[in-house]
Amino acid sequence: MLGKVKRVIFSALTFFVVGVPLQAEALGYIDAPQSVPLDQIFVTPKGANSYVEGNNVIITDKKISQIGSIFSTEQNKMDLTKDFYSEMYIYIDGDADGIAYVMHNDPDKIVNFSGLVGAGLSIYGDKVVYGSPSQIGGKQLKKSFAIEFDTYYNGDSYDSGLNRNTDKGHIAYSFPDKLSSYKYTSPSTTITGINHSGLQYPTFKLGDGQWRLLKIQWTAWNASNVGNLTYTFGDLAPISVPISRDTFGTDSVYWGFTGSTGAFSEKAVVAFKSVPGLVNYTENVEFMNGKGQKIQSITQDSEVTVHYSGQYTGGKQSMIQPTFKFTLSPNQVYQPGTFLLNGAPVTPTYINNELVVPLSKDLSATTPLVDIQFKVKDTKVTDDAKLTLTAQAVAKNFISGKDASYDITYDREAPLGIGKLTFIDAGDEQAITGAPDYSAFLLHYEDDFSPKDKIKINLKAGQDIASIVKTIGPSSFQVTLTDEKGNARDVTIPIFIQNQEVVKSSQYIICGTDFSVAAKDYPKTEAALLTLIKEKADLKLWQYNELSANPIDKNKLNLTIGTLPKPPELAGAGVYEVTASYGLDSTKVDKTIKVTVTQSFATVKISFVDEKDQPIIEDLSFEATIADRIDLSQNTQVIEKLKVVKGLNYVLNTPPPDEKNLLIVPEGVTRKYTFKGTLFIESAPNTIDFGDQKVSGSNKKFDDPSYDQHLIIWDNRSTLGTWKITLKQSQDFSIPGDPTHHLPNALSYQTTTEEKVISTDSQEVFRSKHQAAGKYDISEETWGPKKQGLRLNVPVASVKQVGKYETTLTWQIEEAY
Repeated sequence: MLGKVKRVIFSALTFFVVGVPLQAEALGYIDAPQSVPLDQIFVTPKGANSYVEGNNVIITDKKISQIGSIFSTEQNKMDLTKDFYSEMYIYIDGDADGIAYVMHNDPDKIVNFSGLVGAGLSIYGDKVVYGSPSQIGGKQLKKSFAIEFDTYYNGDSYDSGLNRNTDKGHIAYSFPDKLSSYKYTSPSTTITGINHSGLQYPTFKLGDGQWRLLKIQWTAWNASNVGNLTYTFGDLAPISVPISRDTFGTDSVYWGFTGSTGAFSEKAVVAFKSVPGLVNYTENVEFMNGKGQKIQSITQDSEVTVHYSGQYTGGKQSMIQPTFKFTLSPNQVYQPGTFLLNGAPVTPTYINNELVVPLSKDLSATTPLVDIQFKVKDTKVTDDAKLTLTAQAVAKNFISGKDASYDITYDREAPLGIGKLTFIDAGDEQAITGAPDYSAFLLHYEDDFSPKDKIKINLKAGQDIASIVKTIGPSSFQVTLTDEKGNARDVTIPIFIQNQEVVKSSQYIICGTDFSVAAKDYPKTEAALLTLIKEKADLKLWQYNELSANPIDKNKLNLTIGTLPKPPELAGAGVYEVTASYGLDSTKVDKTIKVTVTQSFATVKISFVDEKDQPIIEDLSFEATIADRIDLSQNTQVIEKLKVVKGLNYVLNTPPPDEKNLLIVPEGVTRKYTFKGTLFIESAPNTIDFGDQKVSGSNKKFDDPSYDQHLIIWDNRSTLGTWKITLKQSQDFSIPGDPTHHLPNALSYQTTTEEKVISTDSQEVFRSKHQAAGKYDISEETWGPKKQGLRLNVPVASVKQVGKYETTLTWQIEEAY
């Protein structure tokens, strides 16, 4: 026969793994997933076919007519005054007849065992015995409790009344030594069936050759001397059984298994993860968030602390060489460097998403506690999920297994927020762009998972804040709320742009500006005056709360005209106050508007000055309507004045810059036209006549010609300077039509110093000597015999032909330097 193989695995931290499933061909089955050694735990009574092989209890071999019976030794009895928990794997391969997990106080059966084969499962009686203390007879297990795993349907006897369950079998519990567990006929003593309590019909076949886990939890006697046993087999629902203390007549009971086969056979095997009462150990797994708070649910991408605590609470043996293994979910990743064993950092073995760490000492009454913490983080979670972690304590004499889970609630929702109406001064961009904490702009904000201090609030990019804060009245901007998972939502923040023209109460806002009105435009009726105030003051009205500011028709404003004259009374120039109001009592808001009434007409004064800003003629004054714009170049009075100045030989130099668009303001307007004086020949003789003269035999000089006009110079320049007169003739004196007869060099001009012959070339004949502005008559002042002026010289024999001789003179004035 091949023996059971054990393996020992060594690493940098030496530890052992027990219960690795191995093939045991000689046994005819695969070993249980996990089990502990059973040395000196069980005893097989005489007459029973059961035995221990390695870590397994063979209840019945696959043979007919077997009686299975194996019980704990005296040293390994159960102490029912203490809670305990046990797990064991059950393997059944066959169709008859089943096994039973039993607890009893029947010492004789420990030594010599006999029981009914087949349907009796080696625990039940076969008759009712009247007058008997137990009332049951026929080899039943006395003072006992049993959980039967019945693989064969005995419909005509012990299983009468049950569902055949397509030969999959059934599970139930009973008290084999109590009459209440039996069906029988009276007065006959024949048993016709068993009262199956906690009856369960599995959907799988009990005898299908598969290992299934049986979990047993015992809760010790309560004040009413009732204990409670809860068992769970495979994936079936838990069954809870109240057991009275008098069932066993003692607090220390034997426990074990029975089984039987009849005409059919089956293999029944049990392997223990934890032997009842051998090692009593409790464990707990809980999960904590980053704040150390216990959780059952968390959002994706979160770091979670796993806290495992275990306690040895007693038993027949210490918990020998325990190793702790944690199998993570595929969506969990261990965070290196976070593992703490009893508060000290250690490095576990981390392979295939499993963490393993051995304890350096046994758990016992003197060192009962173990505490383990480490961190994991979920990964690749894309939807709501449940992440399950399996914790195991694996010792030489004990194996536990505890699944613990928490939910990943996938956070797809962005935070929610409600903007709070905030008042901001016009043009104050910094109040928004430089805000240190944008939560101040929110009335409320929250996220379905992230706490407030983890929600980021930022100003949304790309907004024209300068334009947003430019115009008085309601406006808005946006902030972006982002939770820990990156979900973002834009929230609109209502704001109200205010300036010194805005007043508000607790509910209402009025905005209005001071204005002016010309006296000539002052309304003639009170209704017209009220309308004028509303329009000119640009009055606006809003109602506001924490969330928004909404416009109200400004016609609902109450206007008090105050000191303004009440139409049809006319208003004189001055500053008056009116009041716009709305609301009642504490909500009332008042806005004072200053109304300036201005005069309707103002004086326009026009001056006409020379280059030295000296008046040339009297100023022109006239009245014009205030705020009108006039064109001086089209004003009749101005045109007449300009004619007068031009008549004084002045030339316009600079007109007013706004001559064609002169705005009339209340304080009046003063403008000037600036002129330049002129230097010119005002008049010159059209004819100069030397008269009729007789030709003689001697030289003749004529010095007193007559002339029709005086030679007059005009000079009214602002700065008087020297000027000169030049003169030239068109040709020599000659008879018109007969240029062959002429008098060369006959005409001359006597200056103060010399007599100059006049030719066809211009030459200076006079230079100014006066300093006063105005006219200067050269002919009257300087011409005449023995003075200056034109001279006609006729030499002897120069006149060849008698006739009228003439020429043309050109007078020219120039500034002299």
